[in-house]
Amino acid sequence: MTQPDPQPGPESPPTPVPGLHIDAPDEWHRLSPWMMAVTPVEQLPSLVPILIALVFAGQGAPLITLIATIVIVPLVTVVPWLTTHYQVTDEHVRVRSGLVTKKVATARRDRIRSVDLTASLVHRVLNLQKVTIGTGGDEQASQVKLRAVTLPEARALHDDLMPTTGARPAAAASNSPASPDTAAAAPEVLTRFQNAWLRYSPFSLGGLAIAAAVGGIGLQIANDAGMFDEGVGLARDAFHSLRSIPLALIIAVGVVAVILVGAVLSVIGYVLSYWDFRLTRHPDGTLRTERGLLTTTAISFDEKRIRGSHLTEPVLMRPFRGARLQAIATGATKHPLLLPPAPIDEAMRVAGLVTHERSELTASLTGHGRVAHLRRLNRGFLAGLVILVGITVPVVTGAIPVGWIAVGVLALAGSIGLGAVRARHLGHRLTPSSVVIAPPTVARQRIVVDRDGLIGWASRASVFQRRAGVSTLILATAAGAEHYSLVDVDDPTAAAITGEVSPDWVAPFLRS
Repeated sequence: MTQPDPQPGPESPPTPVPGLHIDAPDEWHRLSPWMMAVTPVEQLPSLVPILIALVFAGQGAPLITLIATIVIVPLVTVVPWLTTHYQVTDEHVRVRSGLVTKKVATARRDRIRSVDLTASLVHRVLNLQKVTIGTGGDEQASQVKLRAVTLPEARALHDDLMPTTGARPAAAASNSPASPDTAAAAPEVLTRFQNAWLRYSPFSLGGLAIAAAVGGIGLQIANDAGMFDEGVGLARDAFHSLRSIPLALIIAVGVVAVILVGAVLSVIGYVLSYWDFRLTRHPDGTLRTERGLLTTTAISFDEKRIRGSHLTEPVLMRPFRGARLQAIATGATKHPLLLPPAPIDEAMRVAGLVTHERSELTASLTGHGRVAHLRRLNRGFLAGLVILVGITVPVVTGAIPVGWIAVGVLALAGSIGLGAVRARHLGHRLTPSSVVIAPPTVARQRIVVDRDGLIGWASRASVFQRRAGVSTLILATAAGAEHYSLVDVDDPTAAAITGEVSPDWVAPFLRS
């Protein structure tokens, strides 16, 4: 005897994750009281000038410093906690904050694209996490942040709000008990941190940027403290001592010092950022990255939203075959990290597992011709010439020794060499499923954009490009940087690219 087919009924709302409380429309909660300890630490960089001012003001007017401290401490700690409320309903997540200026941030459940969990060292000590809910679009304007919630509540929010959790198969959402295999399904680990990756950390330019930032902050503090006035005599004596040392030795020592300091800071930054890195694929269709030593970060994103990949080989890592891999995706997380600086073979393996674009990242490219090559060399020559002229003028006036001319000549030669490297890296390639773009950068890059993610084309030409008969062809997409440029392509090549990739779109704009 056959049974009638079940009639489709109204869809039931998603079942909330156990442990997560669904609020009524007029029900609000405060964040964890430990937020009062977290907030000062998060705002410490912006509070440094105020703290310095209070220290120096306290030397002459201790009463004013005491009053200012009594006023500032509650404003920084207690008031933000008292004025911040949140609610999680069946329709949205809403955060209300502010004392004088009221602010309400809302994320509709059907618009949520990512739920990221972050825990600084203070968060981890207090068993808290910061939850960032992204709805796509602009990174700041489209985010709702819960700055301090308990660890179980943060995990429950992540499991309930991630968009893919509501798209489970019907069997999983039915009242029938799940099978032991389904319940015990563990995420697939695609890659994880290895100690051998640390050999790439000293060759990152990030350490030099950190050194510059630390040096700038130190100079600002020294200036506010009046140390420059006290050290004028010492600086004058040091300058006279340095004048007796050969210029070449000073430059060599300076370069070695910068390299050593930058390498040490790069290693420290790499360990702090990428320690215990893991990339996992979960049964609900999400990819998840976890990383960090002191501050841990967990980012989840839907694998179906990936529209390409971006491989970067930094100039200092290329001799050691190091690379960094990111995905090009839509939603709030547009450049999810798939692999930190690591062996390029590992990057290719991960690209094959996630984006299935390993061949596109290694295939040979089509160059952009002689004009594009000459434009890169000309730019390098002009940049080096500016440096050489800038050094020659003070040499002629006698402000600096004649030996500095050698520095200007080296800068000119190096700039021309970098121009040649940029010209060599420039190119593109069309495959049946994607567009491969190699921009003219010193670090070799491969950008692969799926044809399915392409939403338009644009063309731009400067006065100099028009005189040379080339233009910049711009590929528009909703993923990643949202536009990627094919620099200095001639008109026939641009027409051939757009005609092959999007024939129906550009046919009205092309002449036979």
